[in-house]
Amino acid sequence: MPSKKSLNNGNKITLEIGVPQKGNIKVHSQIINDLSSGIYSSPSSCVKELINNAYDADAQSVVIRVKPIEDSISIIDDGSGMNAVDFDNNFAWISKSNKRNNGELSPKLKRPLIGKIGIGFIAVNEICEELEITSTKEGEPIKFRVNINFKNYYQEETVAEDGIIKGAYSLINEEEDSKEHYTIIRLLKLKESVKNVLDDRLYLSEIVRSKHKDFDTVTFDSMKEILDLHTQKNLKSFSEDNAYIQFIIDLASYIPVEYIPGGPVEGFKRKTLSEIIKLHENLNFKVDLDGIYLKKPIYFPYKELSNVVEFHDEVNTGDDTIKFKGYFYIQHGLLVPRELNGVAIRIRNIPIAEQYGFDPTFMRYPNYMEQLFRNWVSGEIYIESGLEDAMNIDRKSFRITHPHYLALQSYLHHLLKNKVFKIAHDEIYEVAKEERTEEQKKITTDKKKKILKTKAVTYTKKTADKKPKVAQVNKNEIKAPIKILKSSSQNTIVELDEAEIKKFKKKDWEVLENVFLIFELAYKESKGDINSLRSLFYHKINEWKDIK
Repeated sequence: MPSKKSLNNGNKITLEIGVPQKGNIKVHSQIINDLSSGIYSSPSSCVKELINNAYDADAQSVVIRVKPIEDSISIIDDGSGMNAVDFDNNFAWISKSNKRNNGELSPKLKRPLIGKIGIGFIAVNEICEELEITSTKEGEPIKFRVNINFKNYYQEETVAEDGIIKGAYSLINEEEDSKEHYTIIRLLKLKESVKNVLDDRLYLSEIVRSKHKDFDTVTFDSMKEILDLHTQKNLKSFSEDNAYIQFIIDLASYIPVEYIPGGPVEGFKRKTLSEIIKLHENLNFKVDLDGIYLKKPIYFPYKELSNVVEFHDEVNTGDDTIKFKGYFYIQHGLLVPRELNGVAIRIRNIPIAEQYGFDPTFMRYPNYMEQLFRNWVSGEIYIESGLEDAMNIDRKSFRITHPHYLALQSYLHHLLKNKVFKIAHDEIYEVAKEERTEEQKKITTDKKKKILKTKAVTYTKKTADKKPKVAQVNKNEIKAPIKILKSSSQNTIVELDEAEIKKFKKKDWEVLENVFLIFELAYKESKGDINSLRSLFYHKINEWKDIK
C-alpha cells in the first residue's frame, strides 16, 4: 500500500518564463476509489474525454494522430487554450471542475458545456504511462509545457486539504505569439493492451482480401465508407469488426460531431429530426482521426417498410421539469448493426450508455413485452433540461431510483407501448404480412401457369345439383376437387369443388393442388388411354420439379 505523507505546498505555479516548476495532481477524496479501480473500459472512452474538453474550450477543430509504432497518440485542438495557472487551478484538481462557474455555456461559441465532474483529464492514465501537454491562451504571449508521469500516480499518496495528492508534474513556461491559441496533448508510452487495438488499424487486409477477392481497399476516407463496408460484408454487429474500427466507431459515438450525410434516418424529412441534425451542424465541431472526419455512426438507409415517430415534450417530476425531444425509427425486420438497437439518451449531446451510446433495454422496458418489435427500433432522446443529476460518475449509466430517471422512464415506456410498437404492428408488420400473402399468391399463380402452359388461369366454382336423382347418387364415387373444363395456350379454365377442397388441410392442399392439376391435365390429354395417362402424368411431374 502506498505511503501517505503531509503536503508541503511549496511555491505556487506562476507564469514566469524559462523556470522549471513542480506541481501536484490532486484528487478529491470522494472519488478516489472510483479512480483507483478505473472508470473507463476502453481506449476510446479515455480519448473522448480529451476531445470533449476541447469542445468545451470552444475548439472548432481537433486533429488526432494515432501512432502505435511511435508509442503515442497526439490530440491537437484550436480551442481557447490555457496558461500554467489555469492548468494548476483547474485540470490538476481532479473532480473539481470550474467549467460551469460562469454559466452553462462555453464563453465564445455558447455551446452547452459537457464537463461537470472534472475527472476526464486524468482518465488517460488507464491507457498510457506519461502525459505531455502544451497549451497557450489566446491573447497571452506565453505557452506552457507540462509532463505527468503516471507511475507516481500509483506509487505515492500525500494527504492534502479536501483530498489526496496522486503524484507530481513538471512544468515550464515559454514565449509564444499572443495571437496563437491551442492545446496539444500527447499520450506517451501506451499500454500494451492499447497498442494491440491501434496496431489493427490496417483493417486486417489479408482477411478482407481472402473473403472479398475483388476488394483491396484497406483504408477509408470517411465514416460512411466504414459503414458501407459493414453492409457489403453483411456484418450484423460492430463487434464483428476489428479492434481499430471498433475504436473509431465507439469514439465517434460519444463526441458532439455531425451525423453521417443522410443520417440518422435516410428519406424522412421531419421537423424534430431536422432540428437535431441542424443542431450538430451549428456546433461547428470537426474531429479528424488519422485522416477520417468522425461523424455520428448512426445511419439507416431508406426502407419502404419503415417509419419515424417524433416527440418534443416535458414531464413533471414534482420538484422540477425534464424537457426533451427526439425520435424513434422503426423498420420491418431485425435492425443492424445490433448496437444501434435501443435508445440513446443524450445529455448535452453526449449519450449516457455503456458502449456505442445505446441502451438496448429501452430504460428497462419489460423483457416479456414486444419481443419481436423491440428488435426493429432505434431512437434518440435529447435532454434539454433535467436528468443530469441522475447520471452516475462514469457517465455510462443512471441511478435508476432517481426521480428524474423514473419520470422519463415512465414517459418512454408509455410512448413505446402506445405509439411506437403500435405502428410497428399496424403499419409495418400487417402491411408486410399482406404483401407476403400477395407475393405468395403471385408465385403460386405463376407456377400454375407454367404447369398448364397457359398465359392465364381462370377459376370457377362448382355449383351443386339442386335435386340430384337417386339413381345418380353413388356413395363410393370419388369426387375430384379440381377439374379442367377448358385448356388452351391463352387461357385455362379450372373448376374448383370447394366442398371437397375443405377436406384437406391447408398446408397439404398447397402441394396437392398442383398434383391434381397435373393429373387432370394428363387425363385430359390422354383421352382415356391408361398407358398414355401414366406416361403423361410422370412426365409432367418431372417438369413440375423443375418449376419448383
